Amino acid sequence: MESVQFNTPVKKVSLVESVYQTIVEAIVSGQLAPGTIVNSVAIAEQLGVSRTPVKESIRLLVRDGLLRQESNHKAQVAKFSPVEIREIYEVRLALESKAAERAATRISDDALRALRFEAERLRDSRSDVDWAAKAIDYDIRFHAAIAQAADNSRLGEEINRYRLLVRSFCLLTGREAILEQALNEHILILDALASRKPSRARKAMESHILARLKATAEQVKS
Repeated sequence: MESVQFNTPVKKVSLVESVYQTIVEAIVSGQLAPGTIVNSVAIAEQLGVSRTPVKESIRLLVRDGLLRQESNHKAQVAKFSPVEIREIYEVRLALESKAAERAATRISDDALRALRFEAERLRDSRSDVDWAAKAIDYDIRFHAAIAQAADNSRLGEEINRYRLLVRSFCLLTGREAILEQALNEHILILDALASRKPSRARKAMESHILARLKATAEQVKS
């Protein structure tokens, strides 16, 4: 494995969790490209930690689907086929639509106002040079807020796991036009949540996930 410049430093939390998050960020940012062999010795040396937390982090990343490892082979950054991408989005469709349905009667007015304020500020700052990065960051917080508002920890954990996989597709769908479409869809979801009608919120989220699946599938084919 070539030397990688990890952007996320090891933090003073659980060492395994910190190493895990550092490798995750390297994967979703493209520092570790699909198909890259993940060498626990090299990573341990680069991060200044022992091999034990790196090995445990690799095990967790294999569990979460970001790495793949066959018996007696080193782990590799996962490559996703068009069929696998569709399957991931189909699971997201089920999970996040349910979360939006539950959140419609549970999310606080303050949380809704904060999400809308950020969305409108983002929409009004399209000329910023770092707009795409800000849009991706908002997308992460937006979906996390709805998952949290659904008030079901197991549902939230599964949503987070599949969102983690989707973050690795952001490099494919990071064009500003696509991100602007997603932002407009986010605003429609906020409108639906503000109506406090679960069925409306569910449908708005379903439309959003299906639109993102279409955008990702088109990028994979191109």
